[in-house]
Amino acid sequence: MPHVDRTSHLVGPVLGGVFPELIEAVKEAAYRDNPPDEVVIEDRDGYVRIHAPRVFRLRRSTMREVLGRPFELAELEPAMPAFAGRIKQTRDEWIWYLEHADN
Repeated sequence: MPHVDRTSHLVGPVLGGVFPELIEAVKEAAYRDNPPDEVVIEDRDGYVRIHAPRVFRLRRSTMREVLGRPFELAELEPAMPAFAGRIKQTRDEWIWYLEHADN
């Protein structure tokens, strides 16, 4: 079987480092909402990439549980200067994904 570079297919948010509570909550939620062994977290001091191969899901209910307070996914927007992949947004979850399997 040929080696596939998983990092070329990673999708998910890139969060700015000035929102530490939110970043920690997204990290925890990532492991709950996605297969834990597929979550990739890269802390680059000024920003944090939180990704998974091909599909990354973040649920509002999980963020509420982790933060212990009401939470709307729109709160992520100021903390997220970038993301990898495409994004589908609903009131209850955000899903980052690849447009095509061969991208």
